[in-house]
Amino acid sequence: MDSVDGMDDIDCSNKGLTSLEGCPAKVDGNFNCSGNKLTTLEGAPRTVKGDFDCSGNLLTTLEYGPVEVEGDYDCSNNQLTTLEYCPAFVMGDFSCANNQLTTLQGEVYSTKGTNLASCLDIIDGDFNCSGNQLTTLLGSPQIVGGDYDCSNNQLTTLKKCAAVVTGDFFCSGNLLISLDGAPRKVEGDFDCSKNKLASLKGSLKKVYGDFNCSGNELTSLKGAPEEVKAFDCSNNQLTSLKRAPEKVKGNFDCSWNKITSLKSAPKKVKGHFNCSGNQLTTLESGLKKVDGDFLCADNASPFTEEQVRAAYQIQGSFFS
Repeated sequence: MDSVDGMDDIDCSNKGLTSLEGCPAKVDGNFNCSGNKLTTLEGAPRTVKGDFDCSGNLLTTLEYGPVEVEGDYDCSNNQLTTLEYCPAFVMGDFSCANNQLTTLQGEVYSTKGTNLASCLDIIDGDFNCSGNQLTTLLGSPQIVGGDYDCSNNQLTTLKKCAAVVTGDFFCSGNLLISLDGAPRKVEGDFDCSKNKLASLKGSLKKVYGDFNCSGNELTSLKGAPEEVKAFDCSNNQLTSLKRAPEKVKGNFDCSWNKITSLKSAPKKVKGHFNCSGNQLTTLESGLKKVDGDFLCADNASPFTEEQVRAAYQIQGSFFS
């Protein structure tokens, strides 16, 4: 590319570039070289005061990239196998999604030799390492100021993930058999759907957003949060709602299980209540009130709207 100064934003995205030769060492704004044919970051600025985006190239390493980025850092959709050479501290979001990463650790050089250690320490914004080949979260940043997304990898454990997540936490589409090692606090949604969980042991007692454990192999809700916004345990092997959350401020979905009784269901659901696709023959339940719709199709016994409204106080519509 032609030589340019770094006084403002530089956008050289989608130009078919194979080299960053001619870039300034420092950029006072954003630097975007996404969507090119780069195989190396040689020539890239070393300091970026705004966002740095090298996504959608052919990079296998972040060597020669910036060591200081004060905004977002996006290296997603490349062919990276390591995060070595990335900044240890990113003030915005960090995304390395859809690469070929098997670890978040990298070689760290010191006077004592070479050791494997975390490449990232602190992310002020969102952290996204989804769509890789990770089997462990060793090397994960421990402080994440936004969302944490490690979905669609090959994780069998959450050990070494961030302890506190200020936003949403996504670990869906992995091979998890346990939630041991999950963050101690999640201030948004918690999504552990589409894993191989047989238990919710290790889950949080309180989730400030929605909790989704659908599409697992659960036979019990033991370990489930006691308080959530919305709760989705659909498409499991549950026969009972024992240990279900007592307080649900949104929707409650227990559809497509093997549930024979609604005993232990929340007393009040402020959203929709869906118990379709189970083996229910009775409406006997601790459930008193549903502020949204009530769905109960495809059960062992069909229920009429009159039966449901006689059993519960339903504010919304009836679907069967």
